[in-house]
Amino acid sequence: MSNKLNLKFNFNPFKEGLNQVLGSLEKDIVEVLWDRGESSVKNILDIFSADRNVSYSTVITVTNRMVKKCLLTKRKVGKAYLYKPAHNKEQFYELVSKKVVEGVSEFSFQTAIAHFVDYMAQIDPDKIEYFTKLIESKRQRKSFTK
Repeated sequence: MSNKLNLKFNFNPFKEGLNQVLGSLEKDIVEVLWDRGESSVKNILDIFSADRNVSYSTVITVTNRMVKKCLLTKRKVGKAYLYKPAHNKEQFYELVSKKVVEGVSEFSFQTAIAHFVDYMAQIDPDKIEYFTKLIESKRQRKSFTK
């Protein structure tokens, strides 16, 4: 997918979940589209809860910005545009994770990895074994290529 490299987002570590990389409305729109696959702005608005006070023109503006950021693609059908995610949820998380790790490692690679390992040990100690095996398999693959 050619727009993998062009994916644009800002990372805010002080927010939670998808809001670390997407605005509130962007997050809601992409979640609707991940569930539905492809939708018009009208269909997206219909899915939002009645207490969500957002206008049609606001959703059009945000979806078009998301297209420019390579978060969504759009195609014209009749007089309407249909929007769909440029990446499925797993691809998106993978791309964001890669960019965040690359960005954090520019500060201090060793510190970033040390904090990651500490965090994983607290959250899910079984993951330490997974990462140990992953590192070992990378070491073995590297020694094969020499």
